[in-house]
Amino acid sequence: MIISLKQLNRFMPKIALTKEIEKDINNLGYEVETITPFSDVKGIKFAKILSVEKNNNSKNLNIVKLETNTGIITIQTVAKNAKEGYFTVAFVEGSKKGDITFGSKEMAKVVSQGMLSGFSELGFNPSLLPYNEDDIILIKDPKITIDTDPIDYFELDDYIIDITTPANRSDANSYYVLATELAAYYNTEFVWPSVHKITKNDIFKSNIKASKNQAKELTFFEAKINNNVTKLDYLLFLAKHNIEAKGIFAIDLTNMILLLTGTPAHAYDKTKINGKLTCEEYTGEVEILGGKKIEVKNVLAIKDEEKIISLASVMGCENSSVTKESNEILFEIGSFDAKKVRHGAKEIKIDSNSSIQGGKSVNQQMVKNGIEILRYLTFKNNNAISQIINLPKVKKGKSVLQNRRKLAIYANSDFRNLKHFLDTENTMKKIGFVFNKNRIIAPSYRTDIENYEDIIEEYFRFYGYTNFKGIPPLVEPFKINRAEISKQSLMSMGYSEVRTFTLVSEQINLLNPFSFSSNVKLETFVSKEREIIRNSIVTSLSEVVEYNQKRKLNSINIFEYGMINNNVFVYGIASNVKSFDQIKLDIANFLRRDDIKFVPLTDNEYIHPNVSAKILLNDIFIGWIGKIHPKYKNMDVYFAEFIKVDQKESKLFEQYINEPLKSIDLTFEINKNDWIGSKIFEIKAISDFYEIKQIDDYNKGLTRSVTLRIFGTDEQIGNINNHFNN
Repeated sequence: MIISLKQLNRFMPKIALTKEIEKDINNLGYEVETITPFSDVKGIKFAKILSVEKNNNSKNLNIVKLETNTGIITIQTVAKNAKEGYFTVAFVEGSKKGDITFGSKEMAKVVSQGMLSGFSELGFNPSLLPYNEDDIILIKDPKITIDTDPIDYFELDDYIIDITTPANRSDANSYYVLATELAAYYNTEFVWPSVHKITKNDIFKSNIKASKNQAKELTFFEAKINNNVTKLDYLLFLAKHNIEAKGIFAIDLTNMILLLTGTPAHAYDKTKINGKLTCEEYTGEVEILGGKKIEVKNVLAIKDEEKIISLASVMGCENSSVTKESNEILFEIGSFDAKKVRHGAKEIKIDSNSSIQGGKSVNQQMVKNGIEILRYLTFKNNNAISQIINLPKVKKGKSVLQNRRKLAIYANSDFRNLKHFLDTENTMKKIGFVFNKNRIIAPSYRTDIENYEDIIEEYFRFYGYTNFKGIPPLVEPFKINRAEISKQSLMSMGYSEVRTFTLVSEQINLLNPFSFSSNVKLETFVSKEREIIRNSIVTSLSEVVEYNQKRKLNSINIFEYGMINNNVFVYGIASNVKSFDQIKLDIANFLRRDDIKFVPLTDNEYIHPNVSAKILLNDIFIGWIGKIHPKYKNMDVYFAEFIKVDQKESKLFEQYINEPLKSIDLTFEINKNDWIGSKIFEIKAISDFYEIKQIDDYNKGLTRSVTLRIFGTDEQIGNINNHFNN
């Protein structure tokens, strides 16, 4: 929403607003995007044109003689519209526009003492005004003298504020609501045009008949326009807000009402309307303003007894359009289904300010405010007006049960001491909140109020968020704050991270090394390829391997951290670069546990029994390493899958023995296909040691002799020797 600071100040005349208003608007729950000066001109003057003559030394230049409050000056211009007797705006010697300072300059043998201005030089967008962009400003206004300051007259010392309003408050897109809330916040008088000044003697009887039908509200009044040319201050007001001014009073006034009250309004040529008006859905061809014909389907439309005259809150139709010659005008403001308004805008592929606001929903109070101020401004400009047809009967606002305890909790206050909110409640009363003993009634235009939490938000807005003192959370630091470097650790070992889908096809979800009792299948899914949560991350990694090998990328060394089954997170590894023992060492280093065991894995039909091992911690299965059984996938790639476990607590210091390590060699005779790991576990059960190595493996046919060399302290080696050699 674009706001003019000068215009906003008119509704609070007892105070002077400055650009510091930005922080107060933000405190009220809005968000100020930008606040910028409207114009960058200084030192300009009003000048009365005394004469205009051609410069015979130039093809395009005209010599304009002007009277200013400092004397007679001469300025040359290429503009063709300069006329004697009119006031214009001049950049005289010493005046500035931005960094440019104006002075005298000889042009075609005549000295020009400055430059004459158009509206664009003052900061207005000329494409939004109904004037020729190359023309200079010409005004005949009895209020203007040569001593009048153009900066004050055109309100060039203004600030333009771009505000983002709450998404659930269409009413906030208006001067009326913003000014009302700011006036209450500043505890100053809010001044709004008094629509009650219109008496019965000021209106004529309209014969227009109308019914709401599919509209929530549909209200009209008729006007007889004496002067259909828009006043200059109205034109400049619209241009400041980036809205094109047509120069036709009825059209420009409806755009002003949208800015002032947040209600989309339409103007029709009353002489082009026949019979009773109503609102209903329409399918067929319409000719919208501008003469463009469009096929629409199921759009909400306003119609008379013969034709569609507009699309509700979206666009008027050419068959009822207002022109400069239109003197009998029918004004309309309605409240419609917001979804249908958005559909109508989509059908004609045009988003206007009216359709955007109508698509956010317009309530009864907004319609009433809009039609009353629209009629008042029409009357104020010396035009005849009729009674209002179908004036909405505004219902009371939402009634919410008070809950002072909840307010105290949210405000971090004592329930028995909420006196600091008394001034806040008085402020809220000024914008229409009613406080009963046990209920709070919201203003009728605040349809966003649903529960007491919404009321609490109003308390906090007007109390001021900056008045709440921040309380830091009580956080005790960890003794050691370890950085999470798991993925970096695997990457430092040469693995590259991959990301795969958690969901797979039920057909390939065969691996289940963790023996989950049930599958996690989606009730609805977009594809059969993504219908079930995998039971093993290796299922996905094997697909990555196959994909890369088909692309001739044969060196595989990858890992992934992801979810399997019901929210179980595991690490997965796939490699044909590293050997079984290298991967086993990587896992041990990654987990930083020296008490994990690797035992043969022979009881899973989908895992190769001859080259695979279970990973155990305290005899609990935490993962596996090996290959997929070639019966299901024939790929020469080692896979590993494991749960990350807690690391052992680090010992800051313990006594160490500085004597040289001792060693002992033990030879065990085991069956040919038995695993030597069982003997290592047996040794560990007897005593700790520093290191163990396999130094020999002699095959004797049905048996083999495996020699292990154990290193340790004198006591450790003694315990092992006593057990095995005595």
